[in-house]
Amino acid sequence: MITILALILLIVGALNWLSVGIFDFNFINWIFTSEAYVGARILYAIVGLAGIWTVVYLIYNKFSPKRINAIEKGNVKREHA
Repeated sequence: MITILALILLIVGALNWLSVGIFDFNFINWIFTSEAYVGARILYAIVGLAGIWTVVYLIYNKFSPKRINAIEKGNVKREHA
């Protein structure tokens, strides 16, 4: 569940950066006015933590011993005696 939430936060963050890059418009700064600047920083930190979680999740699931030693479907070689 936490991984799905992290992925959603990453998508929202990526869309925000897309809008900054293309339109020079930052949704987070628009939502959190200058009086609530701390709220924007907290949200940026949460999105950053979601990114770290996703990287750790990716590394663990890609390079874990369970996955490395597992036989993937369709790639099983059959030896003929």
